[in-house]
Formats: sequence, structure tokens, C-alpha cells
Amino acid sequence: MLSCRMKIAACAGLVAATFLFSSIAIPMKSLGETASGQIAFVREGARHGIYTIDPSTAIVTRLTNGEDYRPRWSPDGTRIVFQRFFSGPEWLQSDLFLMNADGPGLQRLTDLGTAFHPAWSPEGSKIVFGSGHGRASEIFVMNADGTDQVRLTHNRFADTVPAWSPDGTTIAFASGPHRNVDIYLMASDGSDVRRLTHVRAKDENPDWSPDGSRLVFQSNRGNRHYDADLYSISPSGLGIERLTTSPASEWAPAWSPDGMRIAFTTANYRTGVEDIAILTLGSPVITRFVYPNSIELEPDWQPA
Repeated sequence: MLSCRMKIAACAGLVAATFLFSSIAIPMKSLGETASGQIAFVREGARHGIYTIDPSTAIVTRLTNGEDYRPRWSPDGTRIVFQRFFSGPEWLQSDLFLMNADGPGLQRLTDLGTAFHPAWSPEGSKIVFGSGHGRASEIFVMNADGTDQVRLTHNRFADTVPAWSPDGTTIAFASGPHRNVDIYLMASDGSDVRRLTHVRAKDENPDWSPDGSRLVFQSNRGNRHYDADLYSISPSGLGIERLTTSPASEWAPAWSPDGMRIAFTTANYRTGVEDIAILTLGSPVITRFVYPNSIELEPDWQPA
């Protein structure tokens, strides 16, 4: 599921009403050994592909050169699963691929033409993902080598962006049976589905905190411009908290391994800015990793 894309016009910092945005420059390095604590992300444009960035040094490494999206680290930090778009006989297709954390060892996991939004089980033996067209998309699970693909959801609404809880018992996902899109939870075998959010809005892209006590997600609730902000909620549905209030759109959040920070995409489509940013919980400062003349999105944090 692709976001609205705009050509980036500048790398100016964003100034929000209640948040301060700081920006740092990004040096590059060649492929090599992979340090822990990196963030994988997508870069669009002339050098489209999946990259990693070390938040402490801002050094960037390019891993792929395809139309690749949604990178997700394995729990041990040694592999990355992602979706790749390519031209099919009748339409643009998307399937899931696996690679080593430093780029080589590419392996195709699905041959469905409609596979997207992969996420790992906490022990790394399985991958949950979405597959299907439009309203017919459902949630599936398979072994980490692509075998034994099993359908978990069975309804006529679009089920997307699954995320596995740290204890392995629950999968969060987005679905839209109530004339909007809400966050739902289900058992890892597809049973016991329950609705978590109940607002006339689009609640999407859930991600679990490392201790499983909170989920962060994006929502356009209460935003007349339909831009998304980040919110967190407990798995019980209580204690919802708004995390961002900027005039930009914040989406695709991913929790850091220590549970203290959240990486996400910040996009101001009116000015053509789309970058990776990090907020520290309890701090008013959001740091943007600025890469000149490009668009960065869909971050995921390497496990510690």
C-alpha cells in the first residue's frame, strides 16, 4: 500500500507548533559489516532501494537497487524481509524477498504477485504478511523460508499491515469493516479477533513496544487536512495518547529496541519534504535525518 509520492523540493527543517525539529547531514559508506542498532529504510527516486542508517553516526549504507519497500529486521538482526514491486504480465506485482543484513543472500519467499507488509514472529521462525487486491486483501502467515503459507483472516474487507506482539500470542493489523480503518488484534492462529480502536478515521501501521505494553500507530483522527499523527494505546484499548501534533503527516512508526524512541516517516506534501525522523518519548525534540534531493520512508529499527 503506497503513500502519496511527491518530488522533494528542499531539505529545510519543519517547525511544528509543539515540537522542535532538528536535522543532521548524512554521510555515505560502502557495503560492509553491519553494526547493531541501525535503522533500515526506503529511499525513493533515482537511487531507489533499501538503505540502513546508523543513528549515532548518520552513516548510510545502500543494500538494494530495486523498487523495494517495507524492510523489516529479523529478531536476531541478521536478516531483512521486504516487498519488491515489479512489472507483471497484466499489472504491477509485489512479492516478498529476504536478504542478509548487509545486502547479499537474496531469496524470494512468495510468488503471489500481491504480497506486502511483512513482519516477523518474535522468535524469527515465521513471517506474517498481507496479500490480495483492494478489499480482498487478507492476512497470511508462513515459515521464514516461504513455505507453508496459511490464511489467517477471512472477510471481505482489506486487512493490512500486520505486526506480531513480542510474546508471540497476538497479531495487530488494520481493517475497515466499519466505514473507516481501525486497529484490530487477533490470536496468532487467526482466532479471537477484536477491535482495538473505535474512531471514524484511518488508524493504520501498528507497531508493538518491545515490552508489549503499548502499540504505536498512525491516525488522521481530528485532522481536517487528513494528515496523520502518531498515537499510542495499550492492548486493552485504554490509555490512548497522542504523540505528534505537527502540520506534517507522520506515519509508518517503528519502536526502538529500548522502547524509548520511535522512528517514523515525516511528510509535508505541501512543501515536498519526506524524511525519516525520530522522537524520544517525553521530549519535545524530533530529529530528522536529511538526505539531500531524495525521499526516505518506512523505517524499521534493528533489534539490540
